Amino acid sequence: MTYILVCADEPLHRGPNFSIEPPSRVEFSNSSGTVIPCSAHGTPHPVITWVKSDGEALQDLSGLRYVRHDGTLVFPPFPGEEYRADVHAAVYRCEASNAAGVIGSKDVHVRAVSLLLQFLLRR
Repeated sequence: MTYILVCADEPLHRGPNFSIEPPSRVEFSNSSGTVIPCSAHGTPHPVITWVKSDGEALQDLSGLRYVRHDGTLVFPPFPGEEYRADVHAAVYRCEASNAAGVIGSKDVHVRAVSLLLQFLLRR
């Protein structure tokens, strides 16, 4: 016979709450890249998803943007000629979800500055 111990003080489901909510603005240069953390707690442990301003879930773009397993959105350094406004000058949102609910962060306005582009504009 198997027994399951349930503690009355511990709810089976608790909606997500952000432990780290991303900032509303992030600017970085193409030569440095950046990381934008997002994490939440709840029961069961929430899944972190990043979405675009239209609500569509982000897809990793090789060399330009990806989401780590811990929920951090990463923009690695990239050559100036690979700048893409739809990736590097966009609005994103972090969402945390579990069986008890979903929460979304404030909008995160991302802006990469291409050093090559700045150089060309100054000429």
